[in-house]
Amino acid sequence: MTAAVVVAIDAATKALAVQLLSSRDSVSVLGGVVHLDLYRNFAGPRNILAGHTVLISLAAMGAVAAFAVLATRVRTTPFALAVGLALGAGIGNLLDRLLRAPGPLRGGVVDWLRPGWSSGSMNVADLAIQLAIAVLAIAAVQDLLARPKPARP
Repeated sequence: MTAAVVVAIDAATKALAVQLLSSRDSVSVLGGVVHLDLYRNFAGPRNILAGHTVLISLAAMGAVAAFAVLATRVRTTPFALAVGLALGAGIGNLLDRLLRAPGPLRGGVVDWLRPGWSSGSMNVADLAIQLAIAVLAIAAVQDLLARPKPARP
Protein backbone atom coordinates (compact mmCIF):
# COMPACT_ATOMS: atom_id res chain seq x y z
CA MET A 1 0.00 0.00 0.00
CA THR A 2 2.79 2.44 0.88
CA ALA A 3 4.56 1.80 -2.42
CA ALA A 4 1.34 2.44 -4.38
CA VAL A 5 0.78 5.75 -2.55
CA VAL A 6 4.35 6.87 -3.28
CA VAL A 7 4.03 5.93 -6.97
CA ALA A 8 0.70 7.78 -7.27
CA ILE A 9 1.91 10.96 -5.54
CA ASP A 10 5.19 10.90 -7.46
CA ALA A 11 3.42 10.48 -10.82
CA ALA A 12 0.86 13.20 -10.05
CA THR A 13 3.47 15.73 -8.93
CA LYS A 14 5.69 14.98 -11.94
CA ALA A 15 2.72 15.47 -14.29
CA LEU A 16 1.92 18.79 -12.61
CA ALA A 17 5.56 19.86 -12.74
CA VAL A 18 5.81 19.09 -16.46
CA GLN A 19 2.56 20.95 -17.14
CA LEU A 20 3.22 23.99 -14.94
CA LEU A 21 7.00 24.42 -15.10
CA SER A 22 7.84 23.56 -18.71
CA SER A 23 7.76 27.14 -19.93
CA ARG A 24 8.85 28.88 -16.72
CA ASP A 25 12.08 29.91 -15.12
CA SER A 26 12.81 28.80 -11.58
CA VAL A 27 10.01 29.51 -9.10
CA SER A 28 11.25 30.39 -5.64
CA VAL A 29 9.03 29.32 -2.72
CA LEU A 30 9.28 29.65 1.04
CA GLY A 31 11.58 32.64 0.71
CA GLY A 32 14.08 30.78 -1.46
CA VAL A 33 14.30 27.70 0.76
CA VAL A 34 13.00 25.64 -2.17
CA HIS A 35 13.05 26.30 -5.90
CA LEU A 36 10.74 24.65 -8.40
CA ASP A 37 12.79 23.86 -11.50
CA LEU A 38 11.92 21.33 -14.18
CA TYR A 39 14.93 19.13 -14.90
CA ARG A 40 15.30 15.81 -16.73
CA ASN A 41 17.84 13.65 -14.96
CA PHE A 42 19.48 11.11 -17.24
CA ALA A 43 22.18 10.23 -14.70
CA GLY A 44 22.02 8.41 -11.40
CA PRO A 45 22.04 9.91 -7.92
CA ARG A 46 24.65 12.65 -7.47
CA ASN A 47 25.12 12.57 -11.26
CA ILE A 48 26.89 9.21 -11.21
CA LEU A 49 27.02 7.15 -14.40
CA ALA A 50 26.09 10.14 -16.55
CA GLY A 51 25.75 8.97 -20.14
CA HIS A 52 24.92 5.39 -19.16
CA THR A 53 21.13 5.53 -19.04
CA VAL A 54 20.59 1.89 -20.02
CA LEU A 55 22.91 0.70 -17.23
CA ILE A 56 21.15 2.96 -14.72
CA SER A 57 17.76 1.68 -15.87
CA LEU A 58 18.85 -1.96 -15.53
CA ALA A 59 20.24 -1.28 -12.07
CA ALA A 60 16.95 0.40 -11.13
CA MET A 61 15.04 -2.67 -12.36
CA GLY A 62 17.25 -4.86 -10.18
CA ALA A 63 16.70 -2.63 -7.14
CA VAL A 64 12.92 -2.63 -7.65
CA ALA A 65 12.94 -6.44 -7.96
CA ALA A 66 15.03 -6.75 -4.80
CA PHE A 67 12.71 -4.47 -2.82
CA ALA A 68 9.67 -6.35 -4.15
CA VAL A 69 11.13 -9.62 -2.83
CA LEU A 70 12.13 -7.94 0.43
CA ALA A 71 8.57 -6.64 0.83
CA THR A 72 7.34 -10.24 1.11
CA ARG A 73 9.69 -10.92 4.01
CA VAL A 74 9.21 -7.93 6.33
CA ARG A 75 8.37 -8.65 9.95
CA THR A 76 8.05 -5.22 11.58
CA THR A 77 5.99 -2.14 10.84
CA PRO A 78 8.94 0.27 10.55
CA PHE A 79 10.74 -2.09 8.17
CA ALA A 80 7.55 -2.55 6.12
CA LEU A 81 7.14 1.23 5.90
CA ALA A 82 10.76 1.74 4.85
CA VAL A 83 10.61 -1.01 2.22
CA GLY A 84 7.30 0.33 0.90
CA LEU A 85 8.74 3.84 0.61
CA ALA A 86 11.87 2.58 -1.17
CA LEU A 87 9.88 0.29 -3.48
CA GLY A 88 7.48 3.07 -4.44
CA ALA A 89 10.38 5.44 -5.07
CA GLY A 90 12.17 2.90 -7.22
CA ILE A 91 9.05 2.23 -9.27
CA GLY A 92 8.33 5.94 -9.67
CA ASN A 93 11.74 6.78 -11.06
CA LEU A 94 11.93 3.55 -13.08
CA LEU A 95 8.66 4.42 -14.81
CA ASP A 96 10.27 7.66 -16.00
CA ARG A 97 13.29 5.76 -17.33
CA LEU A 98 11.02 3.30 -19.16
CA LEU A 99 8.28 5.59 -20.45
CA ARG A 100 9.75 9.04 -21.05
CA ALA A 101 11.72 10.39 -23.99
CA PRO A 102 13.93 9.50 -25.70
CA GLY A 103 12.68 5.94 -25.18
CA PRO A 104 12.64 2.80 -23.04
CA LEU A 105 15.63 2.42 -20.71
CA ARG A 106 16.88 5.86 -21.84
CA GLY A 107 14.24 8.18 -20.39
CA GLY A 108 15.05 11.07 -18.11
CA VAL A 109 13.64 11.15 -14.61
CA VAL A 110 11.54 14.25 -13.97
CA ASP A 111 13.06 16.24 -11.12
CA TRP A 112 11.35 19.43 -10.05
CA LEU A 113 12.43 20.30 -6.50
CA ARG A 114 15.72 22.01 -5.73
CA PRO A 115 16.58 22.99 -2.16
CA GLY A 116 18.00 26.50 -1.95
CA TRP A 117 21.18 25.21 -0.31
CA SER A 118 21.89 22.65 -3.04
CA SER A 119 22.54 22.54 -6.74
CA GLY A 120 20.94 19.09 -6.98
CA SER A 121 17.35 18.46 -7.93
CA MET A 122 14.87 15.84 -6.77
CA ASN A 123 11.28 14.66 -6.85
CA VAL A 124 8.81 12.95 -4.50
CA ALA A 125 10.38 9.53 -5.17
CA ASP A 126 13.76 10.86 -4.04
CA LEU A 127 12.18 12.29 -0.90
CA ALA A 128 10.59 8.87 -0.22
CA ILE A 129 14.03 7.24 -0.38
CA GLN A 130 15.36 9.72 2.15
CA LEU A 131 12.34 9.13 4.38
CA ALA A 132 12.89 5.35 4.15
CA ILE A 133 16.46 5.81 5.36
CA ALA A 134 15.26 8.00 8.25
CA VAL A 135 12.60 5.44 9.24
CA LEU A 136 15.23 2.66 9.29
CA ALA A 137 17.63 4.78 11.35
CA ILE A 138 14.95 5.69 13.91
CA ALA A 139 13.79 2.06 14.14
CA ALA A 140 17.37 0.89 14.66
CA VAL A 141 17.92 3.38 17.49
CA GLN A 142 14.61 2.43 19.10
CA ASP A 143 15.55 -1.24 18.86
CA LEU A 144 18.91 -0.60 20.51
CA LEU A 145 17.30 1.40 23.32
CA ALA A 146 14.62 -1.25 23.89
CA ARG A 147 17.05 -4.16 24.25
CA PRO A 148 17.57 -5.31 27.81
CA LYS A 149 20.99 -4.60 29.18
CA PRO A 150 23.06 -7.69 29.87
CA ALA A 151 23.27 -8.66 33.54
CA ARG A 152 26.60 -7.92 35.19
CA PRO A 153 28.39 -10.91 36.67
